Amino acid sequence: MKNIVLYPNPILDKVSNEVVFPLDEETKSDIKDMWDVVKADGVGLAAPQIGVSKQICIIHLSEVERGKQAQDILLINPKIVFESRVESLMIEGCLSFPEQFYEIWRPANVNIEYYDEQGKKKLLKARDLIARVAQHEVDHLQGKLFIKKGGRKMDPSEFTESTVIAE
Repeated sequence: MKNIVLYPNPILDKVSNEVVFPLDEETKSDIKDMWDVVKADGVGLAAPQIGVSKQICIIHLSEVERGKQAQDILLINPKIVFESRVESLMIEGCLSFPEQFYEIWRPANVNIEYYDEQGKKKLLKARDLIARVAQHEVDHLQGKLFIKKGGRKMDPSEFTESTVIAE
């Protein structure tokens, strides 16, 4: 399994390359590696976090959102095409920033156009935690990091058992 790339690795600050279809074997292998990493630890992962500069990210909420029809989603070349004016505040963490947590305001609902592994264009209408994780991961693909969004840094001692963290 590939290791998580930690900040300040420069790949995390760069815009990732678009993926070309049909997928080549290297890209298929990268996707498999990403699934292995995110299933071991995390609710989302972007390819740059494993050292791969490709527009690929994964939302892995099936274990977190049990009973809420949550699904795991692979997004290739994702683009946010709608952001609600209504925002929500949530605590975010990131595998590339161990033990760092920030309160971040983001749109509560987003629509994201993306491609699946077969190159079929799709639309994800996301809200709540799925919207939060999707925005965080799409930001990674654009070299935008959550620690630079101006949120308040949180100390883990502030968390309670009911604290929800989008990591």
